[in-house]
Amino acid sequence: MSRSDTRTVALFCKDVAKTFVIENEKNVWRLMLGLPVVGKTFKALRDVSMAVPKGKIVAILGHNGAGKSTLLRILGGVYQPTEGVISSDGTISGLFEMGGTGGRQLTGRAYALRYFSLMGVPKKERKALLEDIRDFSELGDNFERPIYTYSTGMGARLYFATATALRHDIYLIDELLSVGDEHFQAKCWVRMRGLLLNGASGVLVTHDWVSALKLCEQSHILSRGHLSAPGPTDEMVVKYLDLPRPSGEKVHFSATNPTLYHATSGEDARLQFNMQIVEETPVSLVYSIEMLRVGIGWEVLLLGSSPLQAHLPGIYQVELSIDTLPLAPGEYSLNVGLIKPKGGANEETEAFDARGWTTGNGYRLVVNGAPTGGAAPPYCP
Repeated sequence: MSRSDTRTVALFCKDVAKTFVIENEKNVWRLMLGLPVVGKTFKALRDVSMAVPKGKIVAILGHNGAGKSTLLRILGGVYQPTEGVISSDGTISGLFEMGGTGGRQLTGRAYALRYFSLMGVPKKERKALLEDIRDFSELGDNFERPIYTYSTGMGARLYFATATALRHDIYLIDELLSVGDEHFQAKCWVRMRGLLLNGASGVLVTHDWVSALKLCEQSHILSRGHLSAPGPTDEMVVKYLDLPRPSGEKVHFSATNPTLYHATSGEDARLQFNMQIVEETPVSLVYSIEMLRVGIGWEVLLLGSSPLQAHLPGIYQVELSIDTLPLAPGEYSLNVGLIKPKGGANEETEAFDARGWTTGNGYRLVVNGAPTGGAAPPYCP
């Protein structure tokens, strides 16, 4: 990396590979002597390169067995890479293999104190942090009891509360925002959202694409040890899920349409799209304007449809009109679709073509100007 890159990147790895030895007695001695191993090996990661910008969490999407947890443990220093380099700028908290700092004979309080000791937390700061962990984990009197008496959910609450009580620069997260019941999961999301809004960086490895959409602007896909190039999370989720798109055979948007549109807050917006009707059919335009809110997900701010646009074959320009645009300055996802309107109560809507984050080909809308009364804010912490 260049010197300028190091000021904007929190975590970086280049050409990282990890090979596991299928051990036998001979290879144990060869490993101890620093000699090349012989026999069977398994290459879990191959030529993995990625950069995590400061203040951002990057998702790594992958199915079970893709190598996600291996990569996270290499980034956290639990495993050493067989090849490649890793660098980080800041303190790291690994939200994986929770409970690794102490035995289950420890009480919840003793576990947290051991964690503080390992992290070098001054003794004068520990009392307030202990109360925070006790309150957040909702363990009550169980906080003073041995961990071996806890249920799996209670242990997960203790470990998550402890790992996030301290402010770290970088968080490595492995599916852990799904711990506990819905109430506690919501608390986890709120806490992680607060950490992000205060400038934390990190990596989320998951097969839960909803979590990636909630937390991450950029994502990779990991498959059989190979990491894809980064891309906007909505586009990467579509690739990961292999979601179908409308064929566009009868009606489709023009490929010459811009992907970026502009409007002014509080003024009438007139957004124009070119479309082509190939086979005679009635066509209407539907739209939504959405924003990704960190820790929440995609939020629909405006939603609507325009009346019949055309029905005969030909090339047309359709217009989306929004009077007194009620959006604050910011960047939004502009999702539009061409559909066949219902002709009756028993007739289903047919989708001809779509541009949106759910199809990985959405348009963007940049709203300029000063915020006006009633405008939806770009972010509500």
